[in-house]
Amino acid sequence: MKNLSIILAMVILGFVSSCKKDETTTPAKTKTELITAKVWIINEVIALGTPVYTKGGTDVLNLGFAKVSLSFKSDGSVSGFDNNGKTLPISAKWSLSTDETKIIISGSGITGLDGEALIIQLTDTNFEVKGKVTYQGITGDANLKMIPQ
Repeated sequence: MKNLSIILAMVILGFVSSCKKDETTTPAKTKTELITAKVWIINEVIALGTPVYTKGGTDVLNLGFAKVSLSFKSDGSVSGFDNNGKTLPISAKWSLSTDETKIIISGSGITGLDGEALIIQLTDTNFEVKGKVTYQGITGDANLKMIPQ
C-alpha cells in the first residue's frame, strides 16, 4: 500500500509538472498605435548631412526646435507646440501613406516639418523620418529624430 501511494504521488507530480500554462503573446503595435501613444519632441535634426540641432546642445539655425512637441491623434489631427512655443494651429493634420512607409504632415506651421517623409525607424522610444526640406532657397535631405517627451 505504501508503494502504491508513492507511485500515485509520482504520477500526479509528473502530470502537474508537465502541464504548461498557455503562453500569451502581445501582438506588435501598429504604426498608428506607436505614433499616437506618445508626445514626441525633437532630439536631432540633420540637414544636408550636417547636424543642425541636437537636444540640449547645438541649434545652428536657431529655429527653436527645443520648443517643439507633437502629439499625433488617432483622428488625424496634430496638437502640441511649434518652434516659437505657440500652440499648433487646429488645421495641423497627419496621415500615413497607403503602405505605411511615409508620414504626411500639413498645417503645422513648423519650418521643414510639413510635407511627406519616409519613416526610417518607429519604436516606442524612437521616431525617425527622412524627407526633402527647403531652407533659404537650398533644398536637400533632412533627417528628423524624435523621442518621447
